[in-house]
Amino acid sequence: MSTPRTEPAPGSSASPTVFALANANFVTDRLAVGGDLSPRFALARQQLDELVTAGITHIVDLREEWSDETLVENWAPQVRYLQHRVADAGQQIDGPWFADLVAWVDAALADPAAKVLVHCHMGVNRAPSAMLAILLAQGTGLRPALDAIRASRPVAVIDYASSALGWYLESTDADARTRRNARRTLARWRRANQLDVGKVIRSIRDTEHPPNRWLVHLGPDDPHALAGVLDEAGDVAVGLSMHTCPEQLSQLDEVVFLTDDGLVGRALVVGPMQPAEPHALLLPVVVTNLFDPVPLNLPPAVEEWLADGTNPRLLEPTEYGRLTVRAAPEPADDAEPHGGHEEQDEEGTDEAAEA
Repeated sequence: MSTPRTEPAPGSSASPTVFALANANFVTDRLAVGGDLSPRFALARQQLDELVTAGITHIVDLREEWSDETLVENWAPQVRYLQHRVADAGQQIDGPWFADLVAWVDAALADPAAKVLVHCHMGVNRAPSAMLAILLAQGTGLRPALDAIRASRPVAVIDYASSALGWYLESTDADARTRRNARRTLARWRRANQLDVGKVIRSIRDTEHPPNRWLVHLGPDDPHALAGVLDEAGDVAVGLSMHTCPEQLSQLDEVVFLTDDGLVGRALVVGPMQPAEPHALLLPVVVTNLFDPVPLNLPPAVEEWLADGTNPRLLEPTEYGRLTVRAAPEPADDAEPHGGHEEQDEEGTDEAAEA
């Protein structure tokens, strides 16, 4: 293995940077492990700034389900980014996946100024297991490497440690005895350092914010224009002109389209606000559906916003419940209440008598 060893070695008493916002922890002075950026764009920008300030020059994103590459390209273009996808389904991870990862980190650390963050979604299994492979490749012993990862990131379960160890033993042509001893060491470490995986994941999910819902007021011709774009380009992101950039705006928030005639469609937020002339701001969304206006019973505050408010408007949960209720249809002009004919006949008789 040619991967340069980072200092201080695992178990050292040195105190690396402690992040206030970023979901990451330094395992050595040049290697960090963690979870992804916040879905809230304002916070994600602050987290990335904090990582860069701490010296992170390379990011390895292990998520199969998502990528922050575009955000990093826009906000910190000097940071090198590797999307090294792997599922988190409890499977065995093949050796070539670890080999490619370690080779990329090896090349990054050849620059003495480089620092690498390896992350997945929560920083519980995939990223800590990848970090184990990196540390083993650097020459760190199995138990010290496991201890260093757990000490720096207490939520690290390292569920794919067996796969990482298997790759390392195979890549070093370890003999049968070495392999048996390594497996036993890993098993003993697991027994002595068990974590309740369900409790760990629940504790992390308790800190996550559910997606927001936003109201966007479209003009009378906008739904038709959107439909034309979708017909021509298919399932692509479109930019909606906005007035403000709310701090709560998050990835995959739902957007609800309203016109003066009612509900006309929905979309998902797929990126942060972007300045673009001649518009003040553009919000990238993927339109999920468009339909003919559905009249709704709107809360008074939404009615007021619809009259002269700015886009977008945060939709409160209680207000969203109202948006699922259709407005009662207006009576037709020639419709008459029950008994109307008798009343008209009586009135007509009276009028004739008076005449």
